[in-house]
This record gives sequence, structure tokens and C-alpha cells, in this order.
Amino acid sequence: MIPGPVVIGAGPAGLAAAATLARQGRPCVVLEQAGSVGASWQGRYDSLRLHTVRWLSGLPGAPIPRRYGRWVARDDVVAYLRDYAERFGVRPEFGVEVLRVDRADPGWTVRTSRGEYTAPAVVIATGYSRVPDLPDWPGTDTFTGALLHSADYREPSPYEGKRVLVVGAGNSAAEIAVDLARVAARVDLSVRTPPNIVRRDTLGVPSQLLGIALKHAPEQVMNPLTRALRKVSVPDLSPHGLPAPAGDGFTQFLRTRTVPILDHGFVDAVRAGLITVVADVDRLDGGDVRLADGTTLSPDALICATGYRTGLEPLVGHLGVLDERGLPRVHGPATLPDLPGLYFVGVTIELAGLLREIGLESRAVGRALATSQTVT
Repeated sequence: MIPGPVVIGAGPAGLAAAATLARQGRPCVVLEQAGSVGASWQGRYDSLRLHTVRWLSGLPGAPIPRRYGRWVARDDVVAYLRDYAERFGVRPEFGVEVLRVDRADPGWTVRTSRGEYTAPAVVIATGYSRVPDLPDWPGTDTFTGALLHSADYREPSPYEGKRVLVVGAGNSAAEIAVDLARVAARVDLSVRTPPNIVRRDTLGVPSQLLGIALKHAPEQVMNPLTRALRKVSVPDLSPHGLPAPAGDGFTQFLRTRTVPILDHGFVDAVRAGLITVVADVDRLDGGDVRLADGTTLSPDALICATGYRTGLEPLVGHLGVLDERGLPRVHGPATLPDLPGLYFVGVTIELAGLLREIGLESRAVGRALATSQTVT
């Protein structure tokens, strides 16, 4: 048995957990399937920026440098993660695919593409957005245009002069649509459920602060509050096909875990007619896309910003620790009574900001591991 925990994943959550343990003088092994830290960030589209403000997004022990600006760009996030790993001596074992996690006697067995590790504890930090989720529309196999998930989109130049249909109602969909509107002949955005939309900041105050302050507020408080906030800060987009959620915006977040669109150009693009909001996709038919309202579009490309799955079922699904959506039933320092030593960090979505939550969870897990006794 190795002397410390196994941390699975070398993204922000895995690095934060490992760095927290390192600062406590506790060794751990970090396993990462990709070839570098922050690989998921490296693979996102070029224009991506943090949706949370810099000074609320640093990992434990090392704030994000001021030189990266208020809203940190993708490449600067990657640079920060590399520097963070170097600063705290986190040296992951790269190219290791974790296949399954099982209880051992004592501790845990982690089965990987390079053999087995037995450890007193396991920290799963593989992220919420791990496996791209593509819709299974009727006729998908017949579609003659380009069909891809937003995970495979990088920048807009390949779509210059083309007709593009983006599907989704989250930040990725909105940002990619704005990106494409600069060069494409036409950009349609297919929306099934009208999203919440809030300003990224108002008079210099980040909307994230509201999420932090009201993290534990009940739905009966949050629903009217989010409705009022949208009414005073976002123009009415009903004439453009984007009415505000029907009074239950926060409940909608709890149900779908889709973070509100944090606007920094999307609303203006919709109002200017650069992005046309259309109905939900019903089916594909050759070069055509049939929408739920009977409309037919014939896009050159179909980009699905339809979210991700955690993909944790092969690793821990057999342990009964996941809910019906494949999400962990416990987070941070909490463990199930029959699964002591199994922790999850950063496998969630929070209005208070994921990186901030990662910091809180990793510190709490570090404290739990520091005070834990031998695993039975």
C-alpha cells in the first residue's frame, strides 16, 4: 500500500487536492489520463475565458496573478495551472487511465492501465465536464453536413461564409454563437428551454458574489430574486425567442445544473439579429434539420453545445455512490458510511463558482485526511 491517497485527475480539482496534501506534508499519487495538467482546459475553444472573476478563482495557496486580468483567458488558466503544479511540487503520472476503484482490506484498490495501486484513500477529481454528451436525434447517421460537439470546436475561421446551427442554452452555446457571428453567413441557436441570463458584472460588481452570498438560500427566495435581477439588468428578449424562465429560474438551475448565461456580448448579438434563436431540434434528415415547430433548416454545420457527463460509472458506479444523473451523492469531506476514504472534489456545478468551490472542497478534504485514522 502506498502511504498516501491516490488523486485521480490533474485538472484544477486534482491539483488543488494534491497541493493541499503537499502543504500538510502528506504524500499522494496523482494519476492523469492525458499528457499534461489542465488538459481539459487546453482542449476548449480559443475565446474561452473564466466565467468567474480572477480574484475569486484562485486555488489554495496561490492566487491567480493580476497580470492575467479580471476575466482570465483560456491559455492563461493553463499557464496558471502549470505554475501551480510546479510551485507545490505536484508531479502527476501522465498517460494513466483509471479503470475502476474498489474497496480493499484495508483501504482502496485503484485499477489502471499501468496496474494496480492500493491506498488508504482515493480523491476523485476528474471534473464535471468529462465526457461530451451528444444528442441521439433520429436521422443523425444521415446528416450530410458537419456535425460536432462543442468540445471539438476551436475557432470560427473554418465557418466563414457558412450557415451554422448551434444547439444549446448554456455559456458554451452562447459564446460559440457570438464567436461565429463574426464570420458566418448565418448563425442559428436552437434552444429547448429558455435560459437564465445575467450580466457577468453590473457596475463592476461580479454576479458571482450574489451566488456566493445566497449559496444556501431556499428556492422561494432565489426564484423571485433571479427574476427581478434579470428584469432590471437584461432587456426583454421575448421578441427574439428568449423569454425569461417562467418564474422558477433557480429551480431550473437545480433541475438541469445549467449555469445561467453570463452575458458579455450575447444579448447584443441576439438583439442585432446576428444570432437567430430557433426551436429545439426534432430530427435530422440528410442535409436538413427539422425543428420541433415544423421549421426546416439546412445548415452547413451543426455544433452541439449540449453539455457533458461525468463518466464516472465505470470507475465507481458499482459502489452505489452516484445518483441517477451519474453525479456523486457526496462532495468534499463527506463520505458514505460504508465507503470511508472515498472523496470527490470539483465534480459539481455551483453558482458560487466552480474554482472557488474546488478550493473549499480540497481544503476540507485535506483536513479530513489529516485527522483520519487508519482505513478499515
